[in-house]
Amino acid sequence: MYIFYLFALFYFFCILFEQSNNKNKTSFLIISCFVFALIAGLRSIYWPDTIVYIYTFDNSPNLFELSFDDKPTGYSEKGFWAIGLITKLFTDNYQIYLCVVSFIIFYYIYKDLKLYSIYPLIGLCTYISRFYYGRNFMQIRAGVCYAILLLGIKYIQERNWKKYFLIVFIAWLFHRSAIAAIPLYFLCTYFKLKPKHIIIALIGAFIIGIAGQGIVHSFIEDNASDLTIGTRYTYAGGENRQLRGSGILNPMIYFQTFILLAYTFLEKRIAPLTKYYYSMRDAYLYSTLILICFCSYKVLSARTSTMFATMEIGIIPSIIYLFNKRNRTFAFFALGIMLVAIFYMNFNSRF
Repeated sequence: MYIFYLFALFYFFCILFEQSNNKNKTSFLIISCFVFALIAGLRSIYWPDTIVYIYTFDNSPNLFELSFDDKPTGYSEKGFWAIGLITKLFTDNYQIYLCVVSFIIFYYIYKDLKLYSIYPLIGLCTYISRFYYGRNFMQIRAGVCYAILLLGIKYIQERNWKKYFLIVFIAWLFHRSAIAAIPLYFLCTYFKLKPKHIIIALIGAFIIGIAGQGIVHSFIEDNASDLTIGTRYTYAGGENRQLRGSGILNPMIYFQTFILLAYTFLEKRIAPLTKYYYSMRDAYLYSTLILICFCSYKVLSARTSTMFATMEIGIIPSIIYLFNKRNRTFAFFALGIMLVAIFYMNFNSRF
């Protein structure tokens, strides 16, 4: 249980440093990112997927010894493999390799926090609570991919399609699910969404999630290869129960829906404070719709939707910021309870 007390204590210090000057705040943010990256990098080999990454690293050449016949085992993304090839120029120690990957993830998370979050330290607490175990301890390819993808949100708002799709391509080199980010640019560019459109979209997604699963199943199973999602993200005929989602009963559906609606209806107050408000909101909407529509697929819905659910590192602090100074203390307290509870649930789900 001590780990939850440590997280609660860390959250308390984050609140204190958020009230200090920018220099102290930035220093504490950098130190915190470093420590969390180091903890993840020094993890046990018994975490899920970790042994596969270690095996690939141990059986890979270094960059200068690479031949055309060499290829990664356990996964196919050459960009992620390149991290191991470069690391092998300096060391054969897999623990250092895992640390290198972890530091890369947190380097981009740090940049994302500085770019999108009014309260970067609170944004970091949100990331640790919601995504740390999955992204930094297990699915580290997705961790690198999604951290990079978030940087592309600014280019959507700036209508810079060249830089956005370059970011998507770079992220794709680390995890193929980045391809799901392509439609987001067109959603944000060609549709000026208003609150009523978001409500209609949510209602439609719930209809699909509740009543349209037959259509979703047929589409996914007929196009799994084209979508490069593979059988490990789906189940055919209900044979693999471990891949089933909890359906419309998934509590994260309602968590994200609540956050999205709050952020949407506070538009007039938040938009002037957050430069990239509209692309952040639309990315989070996109995430929530995916989560609802594909809720019967445990891995597919969770993996793909969390790609832009990470925008919570900017969205949640923006909502907290709107409270006046007297009520902000209570808002911080309520948020702390929520984050510790989510941290607890994520921790328990891994053990």
